[in-house]
Amino acid sequence: MKDKLIERLCEKCPATQWGKKSFCSVHNLHVGKIETCPEWDKYLIENQGLLERDGQLAFLNLEPALEIVQKVEEEIKGYRWMVKEVERLRKEIDKAIISNPAIQAKLVATYGEAAGMPSGKGLRLSTLTTTEERYEKQVERMKSLENKVRQINIFAISLGDSKHRTVLECMMDGMRMNRIALHVGVSRQRLNEIKREIVNRLAVAMYGDELFPS
Repeated sequence: MKDKLIERLCEKCPATQWGKKSFCSVHNLHVGKIETCPEWDKYLIENQGLLERDGQLAFLNLEPALEIVQKVEEEIKGYRWMVKEVERLRKEIDKAIISNPAIQAKLVATYGEAAGMPSGKGLRLSTLTTTEERYEKQVERMKSLENKVRQINIFAISLGDSKHRTVLECMMDGMRMNRIALHVGVSRQRLNEIKREIVNRLAVAMYGDELFPS
């Protein structure tokens, strides 16, 4: 996969001193040692509708791919809201457990006595009983949001490049792009390249099954 990208892009890239050394002045590395490059992502995602799958070039429908990339960018920007929403839902679920004996009985039957008690403290018995259907939907939604938050956190930790990680964490904090550019010390054009690379890679990590249906 990487060899094909080097062959197709690096040979024509003005930053590469093509020849015996094949040295990239942007990455300050021999092209064979480069692991990621914004120009590779741009070629794979935007120009050709291609992504890497098991070391091979895999075609995908570009329209849903772009929709997923856009969704991931919105999820990064909404990270703090998702964290707060998980906490809100957890409290609502605790109230539901208190208010509906049927839910308590189901939890005890499935997980044991301890599961029938809510984790929150100081909750009062509601005069309105939460239905089991609403409870199930709340649990499902909370788990979905928790999974997204967990995946974004794991991806942020995995980023080796300090600027890339800083950009992602600033986006997670809801900072505007012009402030992020000033904070990181890069141009808006370079920041957009970094953001595109982060979002594309996270899209593959979070929604690889949708991008590459079996």
